[in-house]
Parts: sequence; C-alpha cells; structure tokens
Amino acid sequence: MKPFAQLLDRLLYTPQRTVKLALILDYLRTVPDPDRGWGLAALTGGLTLAKATPGLVGGRAARGSEPALFAWAYDFVGDLAETTALLWPEPPAGAMDWPHLAEVIATLESAPKAELPAILAGWLDRLDATGRWALLKLVTGALRVGVSARLAKTALAAYGAVEVGAIEEVWHGQAPPYTALFAWLDGRGPRPASDASLAFRPLMLAHPLESEADRAALAAEPDAWLAEWKWDGIRVQLAAGHGTARLYARSGDEISRAFPEILEGVGFTAVLDGELLVGRPGPDGLWRPAPFAELQQRLNRKAPSPALRHALPAFVRLYDLLLEGDEDLRPLPFATRRARLEAFIARHAPPRLDLSPLIPFASLDDLATLRDGARAAARGGSAQGQRWVRAR
Repeated sequence: MKPFAQLLDRLLYTPQRTVKLALILDYLRTVPDPDRGWGLAALTGGLTLAKATPGLVGGRAARGSEPALFAWAYDFVGDLAETTALLWPEPPAGAMDWPHLAEVIATLESAPKAELPAILAGWLDRLDATGRWALLKLVTGALRVGVSARLAKTALAAYGAVEVGAIEEVWHGQAPPYTALFAWLDGRGPRPASDASLAFRPLMLAHPLESEADRAALAAEPDAWLAEWKWDGIRVQLAAGHGTARLYARSGDEISRAFPEILEGVGFTAVLDGELLVGRPGPDGLWRPAPFAELQQRLNRKAPSPALRHALPAFVRLYDLLLEGDEDLRPLPFATRRARLEAFIARHAPPRLDLSPLIPFASLDDLATLRDGARAAARGGSAQGQRWVRAR
C-alpha cells in the first residue's frame, strides 16, 4: 500500500506528462505482483469495489473531531478523502503498519458490508496522512491525479518494450491484477489471448494542410485527397462482436455505461471510428447534431438517467471502418475503407449510427470557402457552424 500511496501523492503534484509517465513506469518496475497490477487497475479505472462506496468514508469521516470543525474543514478543502485523512488522529509512535494493496482489495471484496466501517477505521489508525488519503481515494474510486488510461498503458508499453497498440489489443481481455499481461511483458509467458473484435485500435487522424508541400500536393492532385467535416463532438470507437459491444473514447477508455443507447441493437462484428454527438433525427430520418454544449451535459456521467438520455439522445457519425468480420481493414487505403464503410451502413442500417458525408471539392479555394462558411455559421450560433473541414 505504501508504494501506491507514494505514487498517487507524486502524481497529484506533478503536472508534466513525461514525469507522470516516469513515475508510473518506476512503480511497475519496482512493485511486485499482484500489488502493481491492482495499482494499475486503480489508475486506469479498471478497479470496481462493489461494497466500497463514498458513504463508507462518510460514516468514518468525522471520528476524532468536532462535527463543526469537520464541516468547516470539509468546506475549505473540498474533498472528503483529503479532509478525513488530515483530521484523522495520528497513530502512536511505532504503531504504523501498512497493509499490502492486494490485502486491502481482497478484504474490501470479501468482508461483510456491515464490518467494512470498522475495518476501514482499523487501517486508518495504522497509516500516516498520505496513506490515509490514498486509502480513501481507493475506496471512493475518485483518484483525480491527472492520469488517463492511455498514459498508464503507455507506461505499460514502455515497461515491456512493446508498442502501445499491442497493449490496447490485449488490454480489454485482461482482468486485474493482470498477472498474464505482466508475465508476457516480463518474457515469462505467451502474449495473452484477446477478442480482436472488441479491442481498441489507434485511430487514423485527419491530415492538416499546414505545410506548403501539402498544399502544393493537393493543388496538383486534388483527386488523391478526401475532405469531410470535423463534427463538434468527441472521437469514439465502437467495437462489436460475438453478441456484445463496447464504446471507447479516443484515449482508449471504455465509456459504454455512459452511452448505453449506442450499443442497443448492435449485432454485427466490426470496429467503427466516428464522432459521438447528441441530437435528434430530422423529418428525413437523418440525425441533426446539437451544439457541443449539449453533449457536455452527458459527458463524465457514468450512468445517465433515462430522463437525460431521452432529453439528449446520443448517436455516432462514422468516419472509418477499421475491422469487418475477421478482416483487419487498416492496411487498405482510406478510399477503399470508405467504400466498405458505405456498404456496411447500407447493409446493417444501425439506428444510432450514420455516415459523415464526404465534401466534394476541386481546389483549395473550394475548401477555403467551405471553411469560411462554417466560421460564419458558428458566429451566428448554428450547430452546423461548429463543423470544420478536414482532409485525408
């Protein structure tokens, strides 16, 4: 538990991405199994402790302090775990005894719920302020130390000297504490099996027309380029197969629970790349995107209410088809994948998926005119004006 607490404390006060990466990498190299795997699960959001809730912390929070003092301190600090950790009585000299992270996880999962408050208090009595804070963050699941799942996977790839894409392709088939994954990265075991149809894959990004060489290439051969709108949402990937489906953010974090309606009625095997938006179908049956401000009301909600889902229904406007059936399409040219995507949509007609239209153009001047029109519409408050031209 102590190395995990020290890691969280250092991550919290480290804004630089490269330093955060180095800290996580050091943790993976120096902490033995299974503690490092449980720590990795906590950092990536893969740790679910059903019996441990913020209410469990709330029940222990004010012990040893006056209620008024605790309320004042909580109002000032603004964080329940930090307030409790600071006000909790310090252990007597020589009484500090750190439990292993694996021991904490196992106890929180197996102990009767009625016994957990006393168990939690016993641990808090044995830890210093940093340890208490880390333990309470673990219990509440709200680490907030500036680490994305993508950053943690990047550290994992550096640890095993493999590509991040290789980590992504096996990640979602593994479960904490990732014993088989670490065995592979340590050279002690085979690469873990994974369901390829449900794996996250790195996305193809738009190509910005910033250099004179690119602009000259497009002017000389416009037929070799494709242009489409950049919609005002968040980039996502929908992976489906074998009767199940998952929705991933651009970082590789799974967000299926936040947008369950996207997964309804998905019965194909494919990996699709697109933009998550909110809106409603128009009279022609095509979805009409709403401004990003409306999508923001649904972001960062792990389980949206039925009322919110009804008020702000989500859909995905598709850019690309990365996998169809058992065939990996990524080695194919984008124009070929685009044709496959159009045929896929026509064949399956998923209710909450539609196609991002390509923009016909013959010159850079055409694209500039379209871009300026989008800017003017944005100034007028139109949702369409939130779009942007991007070329591939």
